Amino acid sequence: MSKERFSTSRTHDLAAALFGVFALVMLVSSPWQVDTTGPDPFYKGPLIFPLIVFSMMVAGALPAMWRLVRPRAGASWTLDKGGYPKKNAVILGLLILYLAGLVTLGLEVSTWLFLTIAMKLVGQDSWVKITVFPAAITLVLYLIFKLFLDIWFPEPLIMTLISE
Repeated sequence: MSKERFSTSRTHDLAAALFGVFALVMLVSSPWQVDTTGPDPFYKGPLIFPLIVFSMMVAGALPAMWRLVRPRAGASWTLDKGGYPKKNAVILGLLILYLAGLVTLGLEVSTWLFLTIAMKLVGQDSWVKITVFPAAITLVLYLIFKLFLDIWFPEPLIMTLISE
C-alpha cells in the first residue's frame, strides 16, 4: 500500500474541482445537446449515458471541492511532489487500451483485464482483492448493460476471427 494515505496537493484538488464544474455545466445542459426524439424509452435513449457519466464526475469532484474550501494540514500547491506521475500515465494508457479492448476482446474480458492490471499497478497485493473485485465489477457491468438495460455490445473481433 502507498506510504501516503491521502493527497495533500491542492493542485490536484483544483484540477478535480474544475472537472467537476465542467461536468456540472454539461450535466445541466445535456438535455438541450442530445436529441431525444427517437422511439426508445428514456433508459435506452442517447441521454442516459451522459447523465450517468456527468453525475459520477460531479460526485467524484465534491471531496476535492470541499478540500479547496477547507484544506488539510500541510496541503500545498505542488504537483506530485515535483515528480512525474508515472502511475497515472500508465493508468491512462490502460484506459485507452481498454477502449480498444472493448472492440477486440469484448466488455467482459476487457473490464476484467483492465481492473486486474490497474489494481496491481496501484499496489494492491492481496490476491483476493485482485481476483474477486474485478470479477464482481465485471459481473455487475454485465448485469446492468445486458440484462437490466438490454444494451448489447457488438460481437468482439476476436470472436469473429475464431468462428471463421
